[in-house]
Amino acid sequence: MIVTVTVNPMIEQLHEVPSFVAGATHRPEAPAAVVAAGKPLNVARALRDLGEEVVAVVATGGTTGQEILDRLEEERLEARHVTLAQESRRGFTVFGGGSTSTVYGPAPAISDAEADAIVDLVKSLLPVRFLVVGGSTSRADLYPRLCALDTRVVLDSHGHALLDSLAGGGVHLAKPNLKECRATLGSEAVGGAAQDLLHRGAKEAVVTDEGGAAAFFIGGRQLIAHPPVVDVVHTVGCGDALCAGLLHMRERPVDEAVAFAMACGAYAATHSGVSHLDRSACAALADQVEIS
Repeated sequence: MIVTVTVNPMIEQLHEVPSFVAGATHRPEAPAAVVAAGKPLNVARALRDLGEEVVAVVATGGTTGQEILDRLEEERLEARHVTLAQESRRGFTVFGGGSTSTVYGPAPAISDAEADAIVDLVKSLLPVRFLVVGGSTSRADLYPRLCALDTRVVLDSHGHALLDSLAGGGVHLAKPNLKECRATLGSEAVGGAAQDLLHRGAKEAVVTDEGGAAAFFIGGRQLIAHPPVVDVVHTVGCGDALCAGLLHMRERPVDEAVAFAMACGAYAATHSGVSHLDRSACAALADQVEIS
């Protein structure tokens, strides 16, 4: 079983505006799609589509928090939740015209008691194959506590939450994107960013760069992978789909796992949903991934 932990999920509206121009007025014909989102939650969705047994731990509050839980139930995505006193966040994404722009609402504050409840809930689900933690959080100290649990932790975060977790030595696989590495580590390229993560304590590292090449330092191998060429609808959740593909194939040969992971990220970009996957379609795309 794989467990994901999303302490700051949100209700996200996705507006498709084919000729989007910043500063202009747009009236799209199609209604916005609405999804319960957050990095680990997106990973859980993709893992479920790949046939994995997965449980999504979420921290939710208020009417928005209840809507998140309702949508997960509609998706039949197994979830466990901790109730927060403050309202969960909302956000929206506009995609079209070759770009994707997202506005995130503020993260709810998490009290000491709520943080303890999140850690205790995760402990009750152990042992697991992987524990996926990440996204933004109002408490940077929570992630190091989760990374200190006796399991293989996959961390996708940035800032102090990433740095403090790496310093604790409990991160098995670090998977931020290049923008986050630039802001947090000062790294300028995916390969150098992955090396920086290893030097700071991660046992393995993956750094993605939207539709560009990704660096994989896993299983004692150092690989640069180039994605297949696809028609991109939007890039929301593509890195999360890539992470799910890698975990799904982690026991396979490294080259095979990396190619499938890149294919999952590319496939997710071709659909208007968030991190939904088709295993056979991803396997076909994997043959088009270039690895060096």
